[in-house]
Formats: sequence, structure tokens, C-alpha cells
Amino acid sequence: MRTTPSAYFSIVILDEASNKIVGVGTVIIEGMFLRGLSSVGHIEDIAVDKSQQGNKLGLRIILALADISESSGCSKTIPNCNDADIREFHPTIDFRLYPTAFYQKRGYVRMRMRCVKHGFL
Repeated sequence: MRTTPSAYFSIVILDEASNKIVGVGTVIIEGMFLRGLSSVGHIEDIAVDKSQQGNKLGLRIILALADISESSGCSKTIPNCNDADIREFHPTIDFRLYPTAFYQKRGYVRMRMRCVKHGFL
């Protein structure tokens, strides 16, 4: 089997005036068995300092991480986020929402809505 190494890419935004970190995010590139042994990017750990919220730093971090995922050859990118974040960013970013009814019917508790961006390859 062809091996696809996992990789972590992090973005850190520094406010140079205060020398303080004001935004962070990570994309984890993971090998898959599906889609011809391609890779998938998982966007995680998006955080923006309260003093900078509303300035679209979170959106810029997500877009940059999605670009990293695409340029790394990922067949899809999955942001790990809660429902409120999806509603905020979904109109701006081309991610498709997926309901979790399949899992709810089998006794799982819905914690998050899943959204995915397909078709980089």
C-alpha cells in the first residue's frame, strides 16, 4: 500500500504592536483508503483573541488552511467546528453541510454538523 505521511500545518497571527498571538489554526493532512488512497485535510483549533474578533481573522485562517489542504493534494477538507461556526462561515466559504441523521438513528448524540469541501483533485 502506498503510504501517505500525516502532516500538521499551523497558522499563527501575531499582533506586532503588542507582541501577542491573536489568531491560530491548524490543518492536519491524513492519508485515507478511499478515493485512490488520497489525503484529507482536517481544519482544527481555530481561535481568535476576543480583542480581534469581528475582523475576519477566523475566516482568513480557515481560507488559508483550506488552501494548504488543496495545495497538499487533499481530495477534501473537513473543518471541525460547531453549528454556530458553520452558520457564520458557510455562506462565505464553499463547504457543503451534511446532516447527521444516520448517526442519530443509531443512538449517537449529535454534537456537531459536518461540513466538507470536495473536489480538489
